[in-house]
Amino acid sequence: GFSGDGRAIWSKNPNFTPVNESQLFLYDTFPKNFFWGIGTGALQVEGSWKKDGKGPSIWDHFIHTHLKNVSSTNGSSDSYIFLEKDLSALDFIGVSFYQFSISWPRLFPDGIVTVANAKGLQYYSTLLDALVLRNIEPIVTLYHWDLPLALQEKYGGWKNDTIIDIFNDYATYCFQMFGDRVKYWITIHNPYLVAWHGYGTGMHAPGEKGNLAAVYTVGHNLIKAHSKVWHNYNTHFRPHQKGWLSITLGSHWIEPNRSENTMDIFKCQQSMVSVLGWFANPIHGDGDYPEGMRKKLFSVLPIFSEAEKHEMRGTADFFAFSFGPNNFKPLNTMAKMGQNVSLNLREALNWIKLEYNNPRILIAENGWFTDSRVKTEDTTAIYMMKNFLSQVLQAIRLDEIRVFGYTAWSLLDGFEWQDAYTIRRGLFYVDFNSKQKERKPKSSAHYYKQIIRENGFENLYFQGHHHHHH
Repeated sequence: GFSGDGRAIWSKNPNFTPVNESQLFLYDTFPKNFFWGIGTGALQVEGSWKKDGKGPSIWDHFIHTHLKNVSSTNGSSDSYIFLEKDLSALDFIGVSFYQFSISWPRLFPDGIVTVANAKGLQYYSTLLDALVLRNIEPIVTLYHWDLPLALQEKYGGWKNDTIIDIFNDYATYCFQMFGDRVKYWITIHNPYLVAWHGYGTGMHAPGEKGNLAAVYTVGHNLIKAHSKVWHNYNTHFRPHQKGWLSITLGSHWIEPNRSENTMDIFKCQQSMVSVLGWFANPIHGDGDYPEGMRKKLFSVLPIFSEAEKHEMRGTADFFAFSFGPNNFKPLNTMAKMGQNVSLNLREALNWIKLEYNNPRILIAENGWFTDSRVKTEDTTAIYMMKNFLSQVLQAIRLDEIRVFGYTAWSLLDGFEWQDAYTIRRGLFYVDFNSKQKERKPKSSAHYYKQIIRENGFENLYFQGHHHHHH
């Protein structure tokens, strides 16, 4: 597992089973005790953005300034009000875990850890108790992009390394209050998008554009914040809470135009390294940024001291991986720079295995989307789910990749960041204009339920033909 090993995926390496050899569908089951789950992000589904003492987040502000046509009043799927309906939806699917995020400003309205907002504390406590009662394992993300607005306005948000200690205080509070019921923690969801879209493209809150120095400063502070929280958990909480902690890293996948062309392969490697390697190398690799990034970006990329490299390295108990439409825009699949964007999750998993020394992997976010007009017949989403899950199964069975769990995304239709309400990603349909916000299972919910029940594809009926597994 040395940086650069991933290149073998694209070379015609005789030791690597090329994926195209086994494109046939694998009728098989997942390993016993495979961990099946589904996820949501607080800002996307909770609604009630200023109710019960919650403070505003940078996204609440961004919606009002940059996404003016979005009515934030319809509160998306209103999970804050209709928690019971979410729990019924989880029961319906039969998941073994539920991944959700805590809204930092719902607990601490101005971000600073003093006395917690009682109603916010009660909400997450009730949710956790309900999950424990149902034998559904919570996977809790501390930061899914909704930074308390006060911290942005007072300190400049993640550009300021003061936020590192404030985030660690918030994490400490969550470990103290919820750690008895939570065995899986995620510090930050997809830091690449936080830094790149928040400060590079301006597509995400806080909507700053074109400041490369800020992009890499923010990335640097996110990595340091994650590492600090991991060490904090490892030292003060793991001994008695016995849980695991990681960070969700997202990536696209990319294919060379010509697999025999060294330059094309080099460019693909660079592309993966500058997105996934940017965060994975310090945390899952040698503690530093990838060499190619350091050379190319030496004027804007902050430097880790030797002590910091030692501190960053190994600060994740498993590899949490996000793969889906947020990490590449499907319209963008045009050939560029000798590369083509691809949906081959199996190859991406093989790349992680080679680059980061065969880690245990949780697929922390995966799925597809439908047009907002589609109600419950989301056939494209089913097709994509079948395709992605088939690739995960092949990675496990044929490539011996240590994937231990899968998170379908998302439980509910909700607010989809810069796409607002123009696309839907839920396995449950929600009519945002209705009063009761009923959760209606889509075809994909029925399909996922069946896969979980069968633990794979072994006995599924396809077009009425029963496949006998020998």
